[in-house]
Amino acid sequence: VVLSFGGEEEKKRTVKHPIAVFFHVLFRTLSILLYVFASYIFSNGFVELFIIIILLLALDFWVIKNITGRLLVGLRWWNKVEEDGTSTWVFETKKSAPSAGAEVLIFWSTLICFPILWIVFFFTAALKLAWMWMLIPAVGIALNSANVIGYLKCRKDAGTKLRNMAGQFIGQQLLKQALNTTTQPQT
Repeated sequence: VVLSFGGEEEKKRTVKHPIAVFFHVLFRTLSILLYVFASYIFSNGFVELFIIIILLLALDFWVIKNITGRLLVGLRWWNKVEEDGTSTWVFETKKSAPSAGAEVLIFWSTLICFPILWIVFFFTAALKLAWMWMLIPAVGIALNSANVIGYLKCRKDAGTKLRNMAGQFIGQQLLKQALNTTTQPQT
């Protein structure tokens, strides 16, 4: 009889941070669903709906910018305003290996797809001449696009740093090898 205590046959999870993935998708999905089905939930209360969706969008922005970006793809960004009023983008990249492939796919696909949905809703409201209803997608576009731009710049910066580090490492190795061949006595 062979007993398994769980350590020998531990299955590798495809998602390392399930709670982070859940919240990464939760607030943006709730805001979209609430916007789409608002007329069924709130009969006359545009102001209440507006406040609830804006709060969900703000929570979504904060969670993605400060938590899930760091956990799921190992990237973090912020915009720092100097004392002289100039704006500086600051990017950080996790030094260890990136998260599981499923997490990365979920992060980037939702990061890109949801702003596209808000753009569709914006133009749909414009075609219906529903000016009040254009406000919510406009805020959704602004907050979601800020995260998209921040993470795309962060990813680009991380790739540049990685290429520079690889180039420096190769250069150092070539220099060491050249120095070793010139300092070794010829036989």
